[in-house]
Amino acid sequence: MTEKIKGIIFDFDGLILDTETPELEAWEKAFFENGLIFPSARYLEGIGVVSDNLYVQDIIREMAHSDAQVQKINRDYQRFVAQSDAMNQPRPGIMDLIHDAEKLGLLLGIASSSYRVWVESNLQRLDLISHFDPICTRDDVAHSKPDPELYNLVRSRWDFSPQEVFVLEDSPNGIKAAKNADLFCVAVTNPITSQMDVSQADMVFSSFLDFSLHEFLIKITN
Repeated sequence: MTEKIKGIIFDFDGLILDTETPELEAWEKAFFENGLIFPSARYLEGIGVVSDNLYVQDIIREMAHSDAQVQKINRDYQRFVAQSDAMNQPRPGIMDLIHDAEKLGLLLGIASSSYRVWVESNLQRLDLISHFDPICTRDDVAHSKPDPELYNLVRSRWDFSPQEVFVLEDSPNGIKAAKNADLFCVAVTNPITSQMDVSQADMVFSSFLDFSLHEFLIKITN
């Protein structure tokens, strides 16, 4: 990349807020509480594509023995998620990156496969929503990741070229979406996605604490 970076497009789930680790753990605990084994590998295939857990409901209905058990699994899941500390704070180091980016005058946007009500309610809860514009979600597009539509939409709202932005992602499907949009993509994995194939990303880190935005921008623009 040789052009000056003007904007950063963020994924949400698993990147800004590590929802993926506590959600998987909660499903595993909820199934175990009900005498079932959660099919984690099948669940992981949906990471970065869908976030409303509708496909998990299909799994529950296939495996549960009654409607009452379906309801109990969902109640247990909600209880375990509510107990997770990870759901109550952004990932370590991300606030420093956001503040550094704003000091440099970079625009920050979100491209999320989740529904708007989920993304915006969590951003408001974490006092982060004012940092991002636009916030594009699956409500805004016909096709979710790995289709590039979400990333193209954010970039078009800014009227920036592909060379003037880069993407921060955590999952294979999100990375594919960014690359399908011809964007430079940095993977910052979480404990769940670090076990997945993120090799399509241009750069990979395991934490926001592992790199400096200033050093990173110098590296990719020279």
